[in-house]
Amino acid sequence: MARTQQERRETTVARLLDASIATIVEIGYARASAKVIAARAGVSDGALFRHFGTMGDFMAATAQEVLRRQLELIAKQVAEIPADGPALEAVLTLLRDLTANSNNAVVYELLIAARTDEKLRSTLSEVLNEYGAKIYDTARGFPGADAFPEELFPNIVALLTNTFDGAAIVRTVLPQPEIEANRIPLLLSLLQGQS
Repeated sequence: MARTQQERRETTVARLLDASIATIVEIGYARASAKVIAARAGVSDGALFRHFGTMGDFMAATAQEVLRRQLELIAKQVAEIPADGPALEAVLTLLRDLTANSNNAVVYELLIAARTDEKLRSTLSEVLNEYGAKIYDTARGFPGADAFPEELFPNIVALLTNTFDGAAIVRTVLPQPEIEANRIPLLLSLLQGQS
């Protein structure tokens, strides 16, 4: 059966987003041109711009796709946490691992680029605002989340994500195994004193 125009469009967009993510992971945002990404996706440069008005729009869509995958992955992994185990420690371990994966590196690359690229910053800020709300909603469903006061919960979520994001960025350049080994136990100690 012949594919519809919509199906062909969705397939091309998915290939472009996959290629964008893989390209940024492999060679970084600075070298991830439309030409390189389109070639990796097996489409023309023009195809990219038929589906996305600007490179900023495309990078925002790339960030949205990465963040969608990250939320899907964490939800799946949280659902697999045994009910009789230490839930908070398991959640912290999942967050640490999630922030260290290659997909999340794409977000870091885009954030760093957006610092000096006003157009990218503008498009990414919308994506990240939406993602922040989804992170909060997802975190509210984590085992043990109800132990934390509602008024402090957004701060706790931000503290943890910023801690693990920062560690993931630094780790690639300056591994600190002695600090890594103590990060989760220290966070557990601080959080259990708060709840």
